[in-house]
Amino acid sequence: MYTFYVGCDVSKATLDIAYIDEGQPIYMGQVANSHSGFAMLIDELGLVTDQDTSSWFILFENTGIYSKALLEWLASRGISCREEGPSLIARSTPMKRGKSDQLDAKIICKYLYQARDSIVPSRLPNPLIVRLKDLLSRRDFLARQRRSIKGSMSEKSIILSPTLFEVMSCQDTEMIALLRKQLATTEELIVETIEQDPQMKFNYELIKSVIGIGPVIAAYMIAFTDNFSSFSSARKFASYCGAAPILHYQSGTKKGRRKVSKKANKKIKSLLTMGARAARVHDPEIRLYFERKTSEGKAPSLVINNVKNKLIQRAFAAVKRQSPYVKLMTYA
Repeated sequence: MYTFYVGCDVSKATLDIAYIDEGQPIYMGQVANSHSGFAMLIDELGLVTDQDTSSWFILFENTGIYSKALLEWLASRGISCREEGPSLIARSTPMKRGKSDQLDAKIICKYLYQARDSIVPSRLPNPLIVRLKDLLSRRDFLARQRRSIKGSMSEKSIILSPTLFEVMSCQDTEMIALLRKQLATTEELIVETIEQDPQMKFNYELIKSVIGIGPVIAAYMIAFTDNFSSFSSARKFASYCGAAPILHYQSGTKKGRRKVSKKANKKIKSLLTMGARAARVHDPEIRLYFERKTSEGKAPSLVINNVKNKLIQRAFAAVKRQSPYVKLMTYA
């Protein structure tokens, strides 16, 4: 389907371009990371190939805000492209000497050519999901600022004079009140964003029916699963959250222990940990499970991780069935 392969190294200001010619990456040049630069990119590529843009495939690293504009611009013009994770590209290169944008463009291009039979284009993100992620990021920032100010208040009482402490304490109290107000406004915007999509709103209410999953965890799960469309199973999402134990070592007759990976979305992982602790207190079934496992000698942290997996499984099951979670012990 695709016969012309292009790799782009994306930086804040520029794009470095390479393309495949007879199986080898050729560095083409550099253009600006802007809409005018994107148009120039297509013009320059048109000079080195006579193939229609429908047979092109352009791959570039996900560099956050610097690569989003390129993805949207190419997708809006029907040019197949993919925003790939930098770690996947890095692992495809066993060893390289030196570091430059030109070399990175050729490495990206070579990675694309090697994966050409299995590569699939990226989808444009749902604008509501993008907005939801931005609002959640803002909420996280405001919550961190509030915790920071609260934490410093007790320390200031030790090192500052009483007069100066009183002045700073009043300022801190005002800032905390302002941050609390901004947090409330941001959380209202989060709910409003979710409610704009009927299916998103319905899934949001379904996963909140699981004991231990509140409004914040539910919003994060909606955002980072793209409303439960980007993960095909609960196990894969658990792996993304760093909650799924995986075998780290096995060779011949030797077999290591299963451990969770440190490569995870740490924010969702921490939220699920708090949700699991809440479920341990408020869900009779989870409480009995926790007590049984710890009495068998299991480490509390391991059992809490198991509870996180249970919460994820229950949330995915509720969405799959399109019905709220049923509290079975209520009918026991």
